[in-house]
Amino acid sequence: MNDSTPSRGDLRSGVRRAYLLTFLMLMEAIEDHGTDHALEMFQRAVEKQAEIIARELRPEIPTGLSPLDLGLEAYMRFMRDIGAEVDVHSRDESSVTVVVRRCPFFEAFLDIEVDCSQFLGGLCSNMTMPAVQATLTHFDQRLRLEPKMVRQSKEDICLERIYLKEA
Repeated sequence: MNDSTPSRGDLRSGVRRAYLLTFLMLMEAIEDHGTDHALEMFQRAVEKQAEIIARELRPEIPTGLSPLDLGLEAYMRFMRDIGAEVDVHSRDESSVTVVVRRCPFFEAFLDIEVDCSQFLGGLCSNMTMPAVQATLTHFDQRLRLEPKMVRQSKEDICLERIYLKEA
């Protein structure tokens, strides 16, 4: 690479900075409009995002997958696209549990000095999980996502379970 060619940069830092901006904006919305109204605004944005992401992912996902495998594939692509490090942790006939090792959401919260050990459950339940859940629903209305273990420190992991809701 010569001196006139721009470097690719640090993608991981760039992703974290994008989330940092989003969280700071959400904190401003909460301050200006209150928590309930800000979360309602966020939920409307989540629904719009889910439509867009499902439309983008659908052509990339192999056809003929079982509903659970379809959910897993959509989940893995969603999470990896946001910069998370995820792998299958365990699987049985009715569910798949995924381990999240590196999470740019968590890292962004550390950057703004939010006590993640107290707030992260709120972050996951109010922001991350609804965004993923809304996307999964576009693939199959029965797909569900639930937290099994939420990290309490940077060294910890999160476990999330994907399953089909009984009719």
